[in-house]
Parts: sequence; C-alpha cells; structure tokens
Amino acid sequence: MLDYLDAYVEETEEQLSRLEQLFLEIEKNTNQAEILNEIFRIIHTIKGSSATMGFSMVADFCHRLENLFDKLRKGEFGIDDYLIDVLFKSFDTLKEMVSASIKGENYDSYILEELINAIDSFKQMNANNNGKNIEVEKKENQVNNNILEISVEISKDCIMKNARALIIEKYIEEMGNVISFEPSVDMLQREEVVGEKITAILESRLKIEDVVWKLQNIPDVVNVEVKQGYRSKDVVKINISTQNKIEDIMHLKEVMMKANAVELEFEEKSKMSFALLQLILAAYRENKEIYYKTTRGNVAKMLNLMGIRPQFALCE
Repeated sequence: MLDYLDAYVEETEEQLSRLEQLFLEIEKNTNQAEILNEIFRIIHTIKGSSATMGFSMVADFCHRLENLFDKLRKGEFGIDDYLIDVLFKSFDTLKEMVSASIKGENYDSYILEELINAIDSFKQMNANNNGKNIEVEKKENQVNNNILEISVEISKDCIMKNARALIIEKYIEEMGNVISFEPSVDMLQREEVVGEKITAILESRLKIEDVVWKLQNIPDVVNVEVKQGYRSKDVVKINISTQNKIEDIMHLKEVMMKANAVELEFEEKSKMSFALLQLILAAYRENKEIYYKTTRGNVAKMLNLMGIRPQFALCE
C-alpha cells in the first residue's frame, strides 16, 4: 500500500501544480474552452485516484468541483469575479485536503462548508434558470445501456503498474455496471499479477467514444480499445477467473436472467466459486444456452457433471 501511496503523492503533486497554472490562466481569460476541459480532466483524475486510496473526503470534494466545471465547459453559465474567488479558495482547500489525507490526518476547516454551499448554489442557480433546457437535453442524449468490451494497455515505462491498473479499474467502475474485470481488483491488490493490460466487460449508457476519451486521459495509458460487446446484447460473457464480490454476483444474476445465452471464459487451472456455480446452473435450468471452449480442468469437469457440454459457436 505504501508503494501505491508514493505513486499517488507523485502524481497528485504534478496535477495540483498544473491545476494552479490553469486557474491563473482562467482568471485572465474566462472564455478558454480548452483550459476548462483540462481542469475538468485533472479534477476527475484526482477524484478517481483519491477514491482508490480511500481518501473519500478528497474524492467527494473533487466530485462537486467536477460537476461545476462540467457545467462551465458546457457554457451553462459564465465565470465572474465571485466564482473566480470561489475557485481559488477551492483549490487551496483541495491542496490542504490532499496533504492531510496523505499524512493520515483529519481535515477540518471552517471554510469547507462555506465552499460547498457556494458551489452548490451555482448548480442550483443554473437548475432554476435552465431547468427546461436541461430536461430536453437529457431526453435527446438518453441512450439505452450498452454492453461494452474494454481493453486498456499501460505503458511499459510505468513504474507502479498495479497502482495504475487499480486507478483505471476505478474509473471504469464509475462509468456503469462492471460485469467482469481481468485481472480482478483482488489480484492486483495482492500483486499476484502485473497489471500491464486491463480488460473489462461494462454495461453503460455512455457512448463508445466517451469511454475512450475518459480512459485515454489517464496518465500512463498508451492504448484504449472499446467495442460493442458480443454479437448480441442477449449474450452475457463471464470470466470465471475473476473473483466476484456478492454485489457482482447479484448483478450477474440480473443480467443473465435477461440474456438468451451465457459465454464462459476460463483456463484449465481456473476455480469457480459455489455462488457462481449455482448461478450458471440456474441459467441452464432456464434453458439458457451455455457456451465455453476449455475442455480440461476442474471447471470443465464440473460443468460436464452438470450436463453442460462445451459449445464453441460464440467463442472466437
């Protein structure tokens, strides 16, 4: 964990330094869209890495600032002297929060509540003035959930690959409902593998280009590929090698019951939890098609004993 903290300290110091420069630039010219976009990306990155480290106060404060800058960059309201003052106070507060979190200290400041109220007042003011326009925009941009296959490669020069991989997986979790990760969060935390490449199956309302854009802006990411999952939205893919938590199993159950078929991925040495075994058996009893290609190992033997024979039609 200390290694992850060192990586967090180094990365956050660079981001805060750059953020200060951008705040000074935005004070001189409030109409620079590129600056607003970069500020938004940096705050989003600090939010994700802080959440990964368990610094919830930093992550929550960044979330409020992120929402504020998202509205600013969309032109929902302008920047005036009062907002500039709020932004600089917010920056100082964020620096102090990060420092306290790194030292393991509690952050307590009389100005924090004042800042939060000020930030929320800007959002409320915009909602009151433009509520109808926002509602129309939501309806126009509303998209049904997509199943996305995501692949992210980390630079070979990245020193703390597993720390970076955990941050990437945290970002992906924020985009929707994760069906599977490879490698899993537990494997990365126990350093059983080196996180050079992350793959995920995600159910999300986001468009493919938005997911690519968000992941490409994470430091040390050299390649991002996102494509529509499976050949049909009625097929769900499960990586048995991934250790799923209870909430993951519950989500898988919901997704599997809506699907027409289930595609299993595992290796000869893979092990399957009892909860996942019950889930697959329930899907089989509901006449779901079960596909897998590995014919050796304990998982394959177990599936065969259940009467589920290997089928390859969906496997590439």
